Amino acid sequence: MKKIDKLIQLKAGICLGISLLLTAFEVKPVLGAERVVFSIPVLGDFYVAVDSLETFAETGEITSDFEFYAKRLKPRTLSQLRQILRQRLDVSPVTVSRLTTMPMGEDYLKRIGQIVSTHPNRNGFYALRSALILAAADSKGLTLLNIMRQFPTQDMRLDTNLIISFVRESANYLQYNDTTVEAIAEEAEAELTANLSQPQDLRQQGAYQVAKETRTFQIDRIRETLSGLSNFYYLDADLYFPQDLGKPSPLIVFSHGFGSNRFNYTYLAEHLASHGFAVVVPEHIGSDSKYQQAFLRGELSVDVSPIEFISRPRDVTYLLDALESMTANNPEWQGRINFDQIGVIGHSFGGATALLLAGAELNQERLRQECDRYQFTLNASLMLQCRARYLPPGEYRLQDARIKAALAVSPVTSVMLGPEGMGKIEIPTMLLGGSKDIVAPFIAEQGHPFLWLNAPHRYLGLMANGTHSSTSNATEVAKMRKVMRGPRPDLGRSYLKALSLAFMEVYVRDRTDYQPYLSASYARKISGNALPLNLIDSLTPQQLEQAYGDVPPKPPIPEPVVAVKPQTDETVLAEIRRTGVLKIAMRNDSPPFGYIDRQQNLWTGYCSDLADSLGMYLAQELNLNAGVEVIKLPSTPENRLELVGDSAHLECGPNTITEDAEATFSNTFFVTGTNFLVETDNTTKVDPSSSLEELKIGVLKNTLTEQFVRQNYPQANIVSFSGERGRAEGVRAIATGEIDTFASDGILLAGEVARQNLEPNKYQLVPEKPLTCDFYGLILPQGDSQWRSMVNNFLSGQQLELREKWTTGFSDELLSNLDYCLNEQ
Repeated sequence: MKKIDKLIQLKAGICLGISLLLTAFEVKPVLGAERVVFSIPVLGDFYVAVDSLETFAETGEITSDFEFYAKRLKPRTLSQLRQILRQRLDVSPVTVSRLTTMPMGEDYLKRIGQIVSTHPNRNGFYALRSALILAAADSKGLTLLNIMRQFPTQDMRLDTNLIISFVRESANYLQYNDTTVEAIAEEAEAELTANLSQPQDLRQQGAYQVAKETRTFQIDRIRETLSGLSNFYYLDADLYFPQDLGKPSPLIVFSHGFGSNRFNYTYLAEHLASHGFAVVVPEHIGSDSKYQQAFLRGELSVDVSPIEFISRPRDVTYLLDALESMTANNPEWQGRINFDQIGVIGHSFGGATALLLAGAELNQERLRQECDRYQFTLNASLMLQCRARYLPPGEYRLQDARIKAALAVSPVTSVMLGPEGMGKIEIPTMLLGGSKDIVAPFIAEQGHPFLWLNAPHRYLGLMANGTHSSTSNATEVAKMRKVMRGPRPDLGRSYLKALSLAFMEVYVRDRTDYQPYLSASYARKISGNALPLNLIDSLTPQQLEQAYGDVPPKPPIPEPVVAVKPQTDETVLAEIRRTGVLKIAMRNDSPPFGYIDRQQNLWTGYCSDLADSLGMYLAQELNLNAGVEVIKLPSTPENRLELVGDSAHLECGPNTITEDAEATFSNTFFVTGTNFLVETDNTTKVDPSSSLEELKIGVLKNTLTEQFVRQNYPQANIVSFSGERGRAEGVRAIATGEIDTFASDGILLAGEVARQNLEPNKYQLVPEKPLTCDFYGLILPQGDSQWRSMVNNFLSGQQLELREKWTTGFSDELLSNLDYCLNEQ
């Protein structure tokens, strides 16, 4: 997650500065144009002039109006406040704009906007975003003080109750974090043994020379890429092999973190390979550093797609399949890998990927219930985890049974997996984290989740003072600020070398003689004072509670979530008001409505524009100051009805309105009809008024068009195409002579010709008037008349403009014939 380092620092600075300002509330009146206002129930509003804070920040002088505050702050706190007010982040306004407009950034700012606002009971999201961007563009730079100066209203209001509650909760949590570190150290002390008199130093390189090679595999699956959503992608992977091993090598897969890449843990791959393991490191293109940089440059509209949560583990499964195939079919690969001995390691998002491959399950109920609370939190990883709540419903079986052991370094787990998901893991598992991790906090993301594991062999490693980046490579760590880097990352890297080697030797290579290295004793032996390491295999909630001396501020074992259907009395509009989220499903195989643009490799079309327009329309109609976030989900003919009402608020695509359909439709937003697509030179050959005997007619399998063709042309030779690429393959089959014509909705045929960049003059739609008239409607949840009315009102004002944009130029003849279905048939 290193690429969002600046955003995390920005959040931390804002939160800490607000917390320090709140140690006192009373202040005498000041005549000032810019003020920070504290609203206190019963007592009313109190304020401090920004001029006074600026004077204090620049000179250290405490003005008379600020003196009341200063007397109530400890000297150390006062010094910290001055430092925070002056601290400048060198971030371009473009980057700040991108960070604060991406879904995760918007989510966090909306949470802060509950505390910082322009007026009582109004979320300060837009004001905060404006102030951040303007401050970054100003010559004084992005400082807390300049953010106050750029705030767009005279008063910056702070919700005192929320802040006091947050400060108290944070203080309790920090104390609980300290006592948890102590409890783990005490447990490690109890687990010490005396069986390591002359241990091997597993931190040292092994006896084998290492060879590296890079392979690229084409994966024919939907994936978010550098160019947007694509029907296929290329998976790059680095492979490290020990030389002259003399037998097949056990295989270790490493999964990198969010905003990282496959090079960040090269040192670990080389270390394990030098000890006789083959190591493969895939590049997760939908969440790597290149993807994040492209997003920050404005080249992508999605910071991380919900699909990425299933794409990452599937990357590994596809990769293992490809390697097995290469080993079976390529003599040069035979005998290189032992596929009965496979382990997985991952860092951060990659740690979660490793756990999913190990058998953990995505916890959609916990995601829905926890992420919809919209409470302010310092756990930055929740912004990433909560993106998974927009996945379409379904059972995502992501475990790969070939994997025998999993090691997760600073994984994110609390909401996306939870106790229910973590409890599904049955193979040996190790979690490793740092007590000063501000990205994936240790207690929430590793400490408590260790208690949720039911695996018979489980280990928890804790680096006291460690951060999220304590095990990253030296080059990456050198670029980071101290708060992210932490003390002695060289020690962190050495710990990971030793622990991962011991863990994989025991549970992947079945070397029981390495078992003593998976112990508190060995961890203590290699531990350094600046970054103390403890390793345990047992811990209970009672130990944590006893160390804390009270009921922990966060329950070690949270209440179980129960799968429940959303309340039937909550309408779609009520849900959108509550969450600020609009979820729209759309096709990616149906131009011009929803499709992959092959030139730009983008998911685009009429429905994409409709979704964005409807989001803006709802924000205005519902008076949502923070706007409406639009989530776009891929749909298929098979799952479109299931998606609506369960995961999506509507589905947009070529859905023909029929009386017997098990769906509720909006008013008609498009009219088309059945046509035959034929090469212009062969139009006389395809005469719809004849029997079309023996002509090869392509159709999409299990569609209304197929029924129509079979009923009306029983003597024709029907060739069925299926799947997401069926229509595209059918159109190509005309050009290659495999079929004489293809039957489908005219607008979809014209759209496919345009998408494939075929010369329109070479193709023609026959007959002149469509054979059927098909009226398209948006699929809506059943029984919600209020939502249907809102959508219909939107369509009445928007559909003409959108239709003209996406149909102009496809086929003038087609567009002129639309009146036939409406008026002349």
